[in-house]
Amino acid sequence: MHPDTIAANLLLQRALGRSAVESFGLSHQIHFLEFRDDEPHDHVLSIDTDMSSNVSFDGDPRLTADEQRLLVFNRVNLRTVTRVVCDDEANLFLDFDNGVQLRFAGTSAEGYEPWQLGSRMPLDEPGGYLLIAQCSGGYAIWDGSATPTSHPEKV
Repeated sequence: MHPDTIAANLLLQRALGRSAVESFGLSHQIHFLEFRDDEPHDHVLSIDTDMSSNVSFDGDPRLTADEQRLLVFNRVNLRTVTRVVCDDEANLFLDFDNGVQLRFAGTSAEGYEPWQLGSRMPLDEPGGYLLIAQCSGGYAIWDGSATPTSHPEKV
């Protein structure tokens, strides 16, 4: 596993490992899930990529892709995250306490960032962070909550 992926997974665990979906929706044509935990600030996952899920709509032609996604988000609303992990290709996997599983693809149709997770705090304040998945793999990470070590490990 690439070092950026390891760092991204550590941040995902810290941010979402004890959280539940607080709200969801569509803002500026970007889907989002907002998470809350015991910390004072929420975490926002912005999604601009394909999603797959173990929730089935049996090909109901009356529902658009956006409507289906929002219905899936409704199924995880107020539900607790039981597993969150990303891989080297920037795919994101979320499992919830009611059995719903979500997968967000690590690519976007336009070649932009497929998803990003950030705190509701400014990046320059303690606890502020932003994790951006790069299209087809890799991560950009700004982590104001990471504490520098006073004794770095020697290699």
